[in-house]
Amino acid sequence: MAARTIQIGEAGGHVAAAIARHRQRRSWDQPHLAELVTAAGRPMSSSVLGKIESGARRVDVDDLVAIAEALGVKVSRLLPGAAAEEPDTRTEEVPGPGTVLARVLDDIEALGDLEDLDLTAPTLAAVAVRLAREIDAPVSLGNSLHSMSKELRQVLAELRSLAPEEPDDDDDLDDLASPD
Repeated sequence: MAARTIQIGEAGGHVAAAIARHRQRRSWDQPHLAELVTAAGRPMSSSVLGKIESGARRVDVDDLVAIAEALGVKVSRLLPGAAAEEPDTRTEEVPGPGTVLARVLDDIEALGDLEDLDLTAPTLAAVAVRLAREIDAPVSLGNSLHSMSKELRQVLAELRSLAPEEPDDDDDLDDLASPD
């Protein structure tokens, strides 16, 4: 007996559109989001993400959680019934103030299209986002805050070195990952 294909329903279509909408608001392409999802612990290719966004592939709960984490939103924001008027904050999933993640995301956005800079830039950005989330977490994941901050500063310096011109606020780089 052949397996019957289960069609994606209205809720699945809503989730697919919400993922695409949140990604586009950040001016990210599918390969960049797929790398962030992979960095969040759920390996995903851009073709799989494209199928999810187009409704050609169902999204499982593990993928949904990793995609929400990569987008920096609560899973509920991707589900039907999420308030459309609710502001879109990229750090709402991060416990505490999330100031390091917010500043890292702003720095990454200021660099523009990462793929135009260098092939390694999206990967470096994903590492920086992961480190920022770990630094903002109330309990470090077995790593020392000092070593994570040092690694984040190194990754951001390498990422910025790929840019044709330095952003005006270089002083922020040194204190970005310093816990106060």
